Amino acid sequence: MSKTKAIVVLVLIGVIMVTLGLFMFPLNGQDSFQIGNSDYDFYWISKAIRLGLDLKGGMYAEYSARLQNGGEVTSSDIDGAIANLEELLYSKGYSESDVTKLGENQIRVEVPDIEDTAELMKLLGQSATLEFKDESGNVLIRGSEHLKDAYVAVSEGAYVIKLEFNELGKKAFAKATEENLNKTISIYIDDKLVISPKVNAVITDGNCVIEGNYTYDQANEYAIRIRAGISTVRLTLLRSETISPTLGSEALTKAIIAAAIGVAVIVIFLVLVYKGLGLAASIALLAYVELLVLFLAVVPWVQLTLTGIAGVILSIGMAVDANVIIFEQIKEDKLLGNKLLNSSIYSGFKKSLVTILDSNITTILGAIVMLAVGSTAIKSFALTLFIGIVLSLFSSLILTRLLVSSFLAFDDENEKFYGLKVKEA
Repeated sequence: MSKTKAIVVLVLIGVIMVTLGLFMFPLNGQDSFQIGNSDYDFYWISKAIRLGLDLKGGMYAEYSARLQNGGEVTSSDIDGAIANLEELLYSKGYSESDVTKLGENQIRVEVPDIEDTAELMKLLGQSATLEFKDESGNVLIRGSEHLKDAYVAVSEGAYVIKLEFNELGKKAFAKATEENLNKTISIYIDDKLVISPKVNAVITDGNCVIEGNYTYDQANEYAIRIRAGISTVRLTLLRSETISPTLGSEALTKAIIAAAIGVAVIVIFLVLVYKGLGLAASIALLAYVELLVLFLAVVPWVQLTLTGIAGVILSIGMAVDANVIIFEQIKEDKLLGNKLLNSSIYSGFKKSLVTILDSNITTILGAIVMLAVGSTAIKSFALTLFIGIVLSLFSSLILTRLLVSSFLAFDDENEKFYGLKVKEA
């Protein structure tokens, strides 16, 4: 590499690192800042990382679902219950809540940023109330008393919402459509408007189709919400735990401090032991940390937890381990082969490649398996580990080598600077 090219490479790496560093942490004390006079905000990179329940604080609860009549719940029953809980939590201001299905008949609810959960725990056990009302607000149809099912169907090439009424509902809906012909009948869940279709005909067979130029996702969302109102699913609390936001904040702060101390100790070790090679590895390591934080912020599946932080720290260790393997191989080639400085360095990188790839690919495969079959906590660890290992390969095999090559462009004879000067016995 020529000196001119080396200068360009070093300046480019420096500019990118400084730019990422400036946008990494909030300089204005806020989570974001407005971009010029636009309506858009830029979130500082570190503030864009989604935090898990154990870091942000809040509560989680696990429920078993059963039907009121004692029968077995179906997948559609669980979907309806989940839709009900999501709508309920959103209406109460918990927009970042997460409701997921566990196994065949269990539901897990995670709600961040709350401390007093007693009232919320009561709300989560309630079922939705579905009502069809006329334009005057009179109730015409009530939940499972009249409605049997709601699902997506196709009519004349378009997606529609199809409603099926039981015998009692068939008569009630026939009367309702007759009295409200060419008017709207609004569907409410827990007194909140869901949809207001217009009655175009008197329906006497108990089968209703709601049209509206819907996509499948739109029609399915409405159908799930309506089914939530006719579901007879009852939730029984199995376990719950409250995590203080203060505890989560302290855990995150301590984890960040520990990681910063660890990186600082590693940088000092690399520079003292490997001199110029260690300096290149240290710069690459700092760039790696910045890239890792960036990826944790932009990858949509990442929700950082304490186990996720463990994956981050482990991947940092793997990045350092790769550099140590390379540098020790360079030392060995220089000592035993009595090669020129350039030759020893390039030979060291080449011979270390297989060893580094073997160890890291094995770890990557393990992370993929954990992502596929692991629990929520294990998946958080596996995802951050996977991202970290991929970036560590880039850092050690490409970025470190690029920096060392740039250093060699200025001086390829000073063995002392690179920590490769060997005294003769």
